[in-house]
Amino acid sequence: MDITVIFMQMVQLFLVIGLGYILYLVKILDKDFNKKLTSLLLSVTTPALIISSVLSQDSQQSLSDVAIVFIAAIVIFGILPLVGWVIAKIVRTKKEQLGLYIFMTMFSNIGFMGFPVMKAIFGDGAVFYTAIFNMIFNLLIFSFGVLLMNYGGAKKVKIRFKDMLTPGVIASLIALLIYFTKLQVPGVVATTITMVGDITTPIAMILIGSTLATIPFKEVFTEIRLYPYTLIKQVILPILAFPILNACLSDPLILGVSLIVISMPVANSAVLFATQYNRDVSLAAKAVFMTTLLSIVTIPLIVALFLM
Repeated sequence: MDITVIFMQMVQLFLVIGLGYILYLVKILDKDFNKKLTSLLLSVTTPALIISSVLSQDSQQSLSDVAIVFIAAIVIFGILPLVGWVIAKIVRTKKEQLGLYIFMTMFSNIGFMGFPVMKAIFGDGAVFYTAIFNMIFNLLIFSFGVLLMNYGGAKKVKIRFKDMLTPGVIASLIALLIYFTKLQVPGVVATTITMVGDITTPIAMILIGSTLATIPFKEVFTEIRLYPYTLIKQVILPILAFPILNACLSDPLILGVSLIVISMPVANSAVLFATQYNRDVSLAAKAVFMTTLLSIVTIPLIVALFLM
């Protein structure tokens, strides 16, 4: 694993993010088109990428390996709310923002940014493991995530099972089925799925850039609490997490995927959920911008420190 290559791949992703930013400023993209791109990513290309990850690889992961990934994902997502609460207390957030800070810490950008980054760093095998993390992510964000987002609010919310059964979760279940049954998918179908999945990376990066462009640049850096929050989440948290993960996970790929999941920036979902449930949309958008910007440097740094 060459850190220079990884850094250059992150730079490439950042340049495509920059392209999305520019395309929004020159009005080639707009908020309505961003919504359509989001639907395309969540409903079509990312599910195709997840399924293609088990069609294109000739890996030897056992049932026990996959079980370990499931357990690692459940434990990590189980601990992150407590971590988010501690970070929120450290930065002395307002009471009405506590749920949002925990949400932002718990739900990092696995879907849009995670798959391209994992594939760039570790290869196709990591996409399958990332899909398992993403499955747990989706199940939690539409249940516990909704409760967090509404923490301290007067509005009562209903959690519906059908909201948790997203295309990403369905694709992950199909990928598991294909993987363990060794189902032979016809060549033309497999190559078509892979072709569709391969467009996820550029579209996801363009969408992130276009979404970030909706935030007035001069307002991004006015939220003082986000400075220590971003430093803790993007740098200190992965550094503290590594020795614990290293002691529990012996497989280098599972260890690497787990660590990078923790190192991901705040998910775009924070903005979407904050908008839907009338929370602090500005704070969520600024956190997405700052953590995403810093991750271009911090993710290669984490890889260089612990995964080389």
